[in-house]
This record gives sequence, structure tokens and C-alpha cells, in this order.
Amino acid sequence: MEKLRLRRSARKDSMRIEELVYDYYYQLVPVVDGFSKEEELVCKKIVDQDGKIIAGCGGNAYGWGGFYVDDMWVDEKYRRQELGSHALQAVEKAAEDRGCHIIFLGTWDFQARPFYEKHGYQVFSTIKDCPKGHTDYSLFKLVDKNAPKRPQKPIEFQILDGNEEDEDYICEQLDEGYNKQHLDLKHDYIKINRKLVDEKGEAVAAIMAGVNEFDVGRIWKIWVDEEYRHQGLGSLLIRHFEKKAKEKGATKIVFEEVYDWNVGFFLKNGYNVAGELKDLPKGHSFFVVEKDIG
Repeated sequence: MEKLRLRRSARKDSMRIEELVYDYYYQLVPVVDGFSKEEELVCKKIVDQDGKIIAGCGGNAYGWGGFYVDDMWVDEKYRRQELGSHALQAVEKAAEDRGCHIIFLGTWDFQARPFYEKHGYQVFSTIKDCPKGHTDYSLFKLVDKNAPKRPQKPIEFQILDGNEEDEDYICEQLDEGYNKQHLDLKHDYIKINRKLVDEKGEAVAAIMAGVNEFDVGRIWKIWVDEEYRHQGLGSLLIRHFEKKAKEKGATKIVFEEVYDWNVGFFLKNGYNVAGELKDLPKGHSFFVVEKDIG
């Protein structure tokens, strides 16, 4: 095998790697009719009489007919007034109308697991000490137009469609407000994106990863060019990332987007399955994997 060099990845490299990963995935399992390879944002916001956002829920529809709820937030002054239920059900209705067959999401032990379970969601993944002292849950709900909806009281506020700016605001309020009260933020996110390049400087393998603000290592994407597969390059990148992540203080690594066609690679590298979501994509399985490195 030719001599390859390990290099840091720039933002443009990461964008290209993500594109290559999904191109490969969609070769294995084509996009569902009527869907797109690109994520489709859905955001619902609830505003007061002055037009200020007081609650909201947002997420994305994906090419295989799945919908991921990224975040949901209610202003502290308006909690326990059914605003969360209205925002969530508005997003669920949009996902249903879009043709999605499954909705999934993540929540911590101090957040909203009981709330989601009241709305028909079931836990499929549990990761303890993610971050230390807390448990990370993933839940799902099958979209069924005939399923009974959780009754909710009327609200006096408007529910409107939101845009990317609104979604960013909702996410910021959740992270900087509610989450920050419960999480010990150690530092800013630390990127550990790396690529292996050939003698011409062309990337032949890469990993997009880092250590988040509370010392959990996260893998986002890993890719190896078809010509270079089955030569240990993916494992080399994983080991390098684990070493760097541990040096930065991480005690656990999590990857939340593994499928039945590549889960064996992670098992071989010492990862454990924290949860399996069947039929995403249909006929296949989606996995969450974890590994303790502390």
C-alpha cells in the first residue's frame, strides 16, 4: 500500500466527506419516492401577542422517510400550559403530511422523556454517563394517521411556520437556558477532523469527529474511498480520534448514525450497541453505538 499521510481536515473537506458518505448510503438504499437527499427543515413556533417566540419545535425530514426532532423548547414563564404539546404535535402533523413513516429524537434524563412517552414515544437507546452523571435516551414513534392523538387544551397563542433563523433561536434558548442549568460545560466544542491523503494530496479516507462541551467524544461521519477499503484505514482513523479525544478529556465516544451495513465495523473496534431502531431505512436498522475510553 502506498504511503499515506494524516492531515487535519478543513471545513470544505468535511462538507465533501458528508456528501460522499450519503452518496454511498443512497447507493445501498435509494431515497424514498417523493423525498430528497437534502434534509428538509420543519419548524413550528408559538408566538405571543407581540410576535415573540415563546415555544417551538424543529427537526428535519430525511431521504428514507424518517424525521428527526432536533429540539423543543418552551419559555419558562409558559411551561405547563400545553404549549409543548401543541408545538410537538404540529411538527408531527407536518412530518405525517410529508409522508414520513417514523419520528425519532434524543433527550436527557433531566429533560422530557416522560413528556415524549405521554405522546406515544418509546425508548430504543440508553447511554449512561453521557455526560458524566446523566443518561442520554433516544426515542421513536411510528407515524400512523389512524393513531389517536393525545388530547390537549386550547391555547390562546398562534402556531406559525418557522424558518432557519427561528430554529436557531429555539436551539439557542434550549442550550443556553435550560440545558446550561443542568450540564457542566467544560469548554467549547473541539474539532478533531482528520483525513488520510495520498502522495498527490488527495483524501482517501476521513473522519469527522470531536469532543463536545461536556467531554463526550462524538463521531459524525467516517469515510474510506472504495479503492482503499478493507485495508484498516477506518480503524486507523478511529484509533487516532480516540487517542486525541482522551487527551482532551473525553471518557466516552458516541456515534448515533450507524446502520446494519456498517455496524460490524464498530463492533470490531470495540464499540457496544446502545440501541437499535428498526425500519430506518425500511427493511434495515439504525444503531446508536458507544465506547468507554476513560
